[in-house]
Amino acid sequence: MSRKVVTRAPHREVGVVNAEWLLSHPVEHESHLERRFVMVALSCPVVRDIVHQPFTFKVEGDDPDAKGGRYTPDFKVTFRDDTSLVVEVKPEVFARKHAERLRLIERRLRDDGMRFFLATDTLIDGNGLSARAMLLMRYGRLRFSDEQALECLTALRETCGGKASIMTLVAQGLSEPLVWNLVARHKCRIPVDFDVDADQVVTTQDVQGDCHDYFLSWFGAPRR
Repeated sequence: MSRKVVTRAPHREVGVVNAEWLLSHPVEHESHLERRFVMVALSCPVVRDIVHQPFTFKVEGDDPDAKGGRYTPDFKVTFRDDTSLVVEVKPEVFARKHAERLRLIERRLRDDGMRFFLATDTLIDGNGLSARAMLLMRYGRLRFSDEQALECLTALRETCGGKASIMTLVAQGLSEPLVWNLVARHKCRIPVDFDVDADQVVTTQDVQGDCHDYFLSWFGAPRR
């Protein structure tokens, strides 16, 4: 991924993720864990946009004189159906330490009609998810013409009924990097337990059901 280092917080690893094949803007991050979250979120086919630190608000119940009385979420994720989710990215050990404050934050957001998701390292990196997502994003950086992409999608729909393994598609003369590029661009879809290998089945069918629930399942998190 294209990445630049900025200096807003010199004590942290700060940078941006550029995914111009999906987003019209870069997404900032302030830690390696946040960067991996962005990669995983971008690999999810129902995600339309990700914004870093979207707003700040007062957390009711905090000591007004104590540091941390105001809260800025790490990300806001917007889905294809125009619904959205506020995300806090935090290592599991710190999530447990700050459980009460996170509960207050979730309650405040819920009262304002917003959903909240705590993305821990356990979810982001579980079962190699972030590593698989990062590999998929590398395919997203590859460049193919619109004509090549259309020909590949047409072949997948007409020849394979809109669903086939990478191995089958390659055997029929399609380009494996191009198929994975279409997956990274959300033109084709893979299941939540995907693998970036030749046995993986891809489909042209859209995700059915609630985007919020699908996003949680992408991370292996329980639906709420």
